[in-house]
Amino acid sequence: MLATAPVDSAPTVHVMDFRRRNLVLRWHALGGTWTACEFPPPLVHGVALISGAGPNICVYGKAGRLTLQIGPTHYALGDKSPRISCRGGWLLFGLRRRFLVKSSTGGILFSYRYWRRQGRDFFRWLARQASSPGWCATSGREWTDGVAPAVLSRSLSG
Repeated sequence: MLATAPVDSAPTVHVMDFRRRNLVLRWHALGGTWTACEFPPPLVHGVALISGAGPNICVYGKAGRLTLQIGPTHYALGDKSPRISCRGGWLLFGLRRRFLVKSSTGGILFSYRYWRRQGRDFFRWLARQASSPGWCATSGREWTDGVAPAVLSRSLSG
């Protein structure tokens, strides 16, 4: 089973909110919580999905690597990363989806069922990106250095 990544020694990182892209957050890596930035910095290091119903989720770059954080749990994304998928169910005509994070041995590390929303879907975006060869390595390097929020926002749309 895939071990979780060590908790980042840096207590906070600046990330963009997936739904409200003009909102920059200070992500607290120790507990998976956040606070809004009163004065946003010019660069961000990742993307967060803030949810009242489920755990907060964040993907951010640090030390050249991407980290997926779900609540307080960290997963290193890379060559031996967990497999991430998002798919719709047949019985409800794809209106209900399931987001999965599986270890390399197939064990389920995280599972989340949700109703499909109108507009952008963080879970589908993340599953699509994580399945793209080289995305974790490239984004890990770029996001570690920091990306302008407008540039990252355009990449979330594609």
